[in-house]
Amino acid sequence: MKLLNPICLALCLALPMATRAQILSAPPIPVNVGDITDNRTTSPFSECKVELRFTGDAAADAQSVRRVQLAEATDSTGRDLIPNGVPENAPHFMGFGSSSGARTTEVKLRNPSRNATAIRILKGQVELFNPTAANGGLLTIKGILQHPAEPVQNPALAKYHIQLMYLTREAYNAKKKELESQQNGTQKLGDAFGQLFKGMFGGMVSDSKNSIPLYLQDPEKRILDLKFVDGQGNPLHSTQSFSTDNFRSTDFESPPPPNTQLQIQLATPESLKAYSFQAENIALP
Repeated sequence: MKLLNPICLALCLALPMATRAQILSAPPIPVNVGDITDNRTTSPFSECKVELRFTGDAAADAQSVRRVQLAEATDSTGRDLIPNGVPENAPHFMGFGSSSGARTTEVKLRNPSRNATAIRILKGQVELFNPTAANGGLLTIKGILQHPAEPVQNPALAKYHIQLMYLTREAYNAKKKELESQQNGTQKLGDAFGQLFKGMFGGMVSDSKNSIPLYLQDPEKRILDLKFVDGQGNPLHSTQSFSTDNFRSTDFESPPPPNTQLQIQLATPESLKAYSFQAENIALP
């Protein structure tokens, strides 16, 4: 049975992992199981994915799922289904809710035994994300276009070691030339941005006036969303965007206004709340 609208979630992220005792002591949240993808083969493409739908007041108040941590997952034969681990560079995706107020995400498991008819137990912890300016989860950078090729100075970003810079082709080339003329110029700018101006990164920066290229370093993977708004907070509608590990470029139908602001959603301890969940006797297709 295929997931109709697949949403992936990395089981291991850069934030400190909770212990089993912490997972089990978190307040409980209701959970329903949705679609299941179960390909029990010996090929590299074999997988078992389970859609989880969290409900109740806590889910309705949250914006999205941050991550899921499993404490126990076994099939009807007793086989342990918890993956051995997720690579450190695994992509991070959020699970969003439906109009019913549920918050939905998907967990990936090891292949059940060929003789298994069900997942006997699936137990763990879910972190729900509800960003506000008060809890530090919603950050607004005013005048993001005013200082191209200069690091954004913000205490919240600095606290989580996030480096952010708006770029234009002209400003990038000028800054690179300036740093090359100075002894230890790139070191003075900082390791992250110094490496930016040492390489051929400028080729990725569009010279279109309708584009906003951003260079960013987010070692703890705390940035969950970026959105551009005008000076009054009205969203700017983009036509397309693309991104790499350290680069994101967003295109618009017309040049963004000079007072454009950048809204950042951050996974802070205050904007995240953890809940324990448990599902039993999940029939396998």
